[in-house]
Amino acid sequence: MSVQDMTSSEPSSGKRLKGRHVLMYFMGFFGLMFVVNGIFLEKAITSFPGEDVEKSYLQGLNYNSTLAARQAQSELGWQAQAGLEDGVVRFHLEDAKGNTLSTMHVGALLKHAANATLDTPIELSSIGNGDYVADLPVELPAGKWTLQATVQAEAEGETLFTASKTLLIR
Repeated sequence: MSVQDMTSSEPSSGKRLKGRHVLMYFMGFFGLMFVVNGIFLEKAITSFPGEDVEKSYLQGLNYNSTLAARQAQSELGWQAQAGLEDGVVRFHLEDAKGNTLSTMHVGALLKHAANATLDTPIELSSIGNGDYVADLPVELPAGKWTLQATVQAEAEGETLFTASKTLLIR
């Protein structure tokens, strides 16, 4: 039995992988990772403010009053339907006994699902029989929107009722 040389019998090209080459590959790989992560981080920070609700901290502090308002709304027993028909936002309001409520002040906010800068307030006008309408603003892009309606007895009075409905604008 003969002992064979463990080195390659093929002629070498003169290029050998040395420690400094491994270090350079290692540093290049992680350097590229840091650059790409930095780009993604910058895009994430500048494209989304991170807050869906304005003054979320203060709303958290006042959460008990929010729960009390929801309880008061529940005790009223009012019912609402909202929708979109031929470019017109429609809102219908009834009390607990099924009587229509046509003398309320109804305002709404159309919230875009992905871009808070597109959120648009609208004012609904009563047309009688518990129905309130407003023309859809023309500049709104197509997509998924949320209608957040608030009902008040007076224009600047206490909010008595809130309702939310998802709308698809085409």
